[in-house]
Amino acid sequence: MKQLLENWKGYLNEDGVAEEAPQFRLAKPTLLQLKTEQDGSTRDILIVEHPDQTVKAYFKSSGVSGGGYKGEWIPFEGWSTIDRVPKGQTFTDGVGVKRTYEDGTLALDRAYGHYAIMAKTYWNVGSAKPPSGTIHAAAADWLQTLDDLPEEQKPQIKQINHAGGVEDNIKFLGQLNKQLWKLGAIDRNADVLNATSGGRRIQFGLDKKS
Repeated sequence: MKQLLENWKGYLNEDGVAEEAPQFRLAKPTLLQLKTEQDGSTRDILIVEHPDQTVKAYFKSSGVSGGGYKGEWIPFEGWSTIDRVPKGQTFTDGVGVKRTYEDGTLALDRAYGHYAIMAKTYWNVGSAKPPSGTIHAAAADWLQTLDDLPEEQKPQIKQINHAGGVEDNIKFLGQLNKQLWKLGAIDRNADVLNATSGGRRIQFGLDKKS
């Protein structure tokens, strides 16, 4: 109850009468449809401003990576390397280093920056879906209602094909990450980015090296 009252303080006028609370809205009026050659999938991406004025990017799951949440809106922290890069090394390092991925594929001749992932906010929490009761879960539910809007109120669609590879990831995904960072949509302390004994995932456009 105390937290609820704190949340409402900013929405009371001088007479203590509740005014209309702020709502979710799109921070950018554009829906990015990004097709990645890395997995041959297309994902919808939107940037949301929450009622508390925080901002987060969400993508609509294609179901390609599994998890059982196809069609759900998932919050993420931009794009990072799929690999955890050893301390002091960068995107172009790693050629010839033996690495086995979760799907069983083996990489011997690829630099760390060759493969990119959408760094899910709730990575390794049992599901990439935001937990019930969080502001991200509420935003994900709100995003599901956008299809019901009149056509003139829907976000404009921008379609982009992303070829992938080290240089394209650094340039293209780096630009997207910088935009998200400028909007305050990326949490650099998210668990998906945290360091382990093997290094840390580094973010295109935001990191020079691990």
